[in-house]
Amino acid sequence: MGVAPYGRLRLWNSHRYIRLNANDLSVNLLDQRTWQLGPLLSYRMGRNDVDDDVVERMRKIDNSVEAGLTGSWSWIDPRYAQHRFNLSVDFLHDVSSEHEGFVVNTMARYWRPVSRRLVYSLGLGTTFASDNLNSTFFGVNATDSAASRLPGFTAEGGIRDIRVPPAVVWSMSKTLHFAAGLVYGRLLGDAADSPVVDMRGSKNRFVTGEGLVRTW
Repeated sequence: MGVAPYGRLRLWNSHRYIRLNANDLSVNLLDQRTWQLGPLLSYRMGRNDVDDDVVERMRKIDNSVEAGLTGSWSWIDPRYAQHRFNLSVDFLHDVSSEHEGFVVNTMARYWRPVSRRLVYSLGLGTTFASDNLNSTFFGVNATDSAASRLPGFTAEGGIRDIRVPPAVVWSMSKTLHFAAGLVYGRLLGDAADSPVVDMRGSKNRFVTGEGLVRTW
């Protein structure tokens, strides 16, 4: 359980904005409704405090900072703006020299209003991770193997996961909204086959969240 911030600030009475979403900070530089493009900064958690006593014996991975670009395209219903479809792509590369890899995140999301106050969302996303990133987080080198007794494993890059993020938003008023969502993720490829996951963890991941959003 934890608390994550979210906020979006429009710039100069335009479609440009700065957005903070948990550990991601992005800026949209385009002044239009359907296309967004701009820089992205992300803070990735490492492996410093692990509940599993076997994985805890492996080398520590420090938190890292990643930088890149984010872009998206949206179809918006001209009759009702809450009815929309969005495609987004994020590219991030390690700039802190911790894993020295990169990831490409893609997401397709559909928003459909049930009533004037209730909107639901369905989506599908995936992540491509580089050799360096997968090797850092899912590989087991000789030192790790000797310390943890897990078998050695070389993790190569590829499609790392698939994600399904359903969500609902209930508008209690024009300015106050309640949002709830679930993200189900399934690890794939070498990430799923790694002994860290296959023997000591799970290929399935669930994240739930609720929050209040205030608009002006």
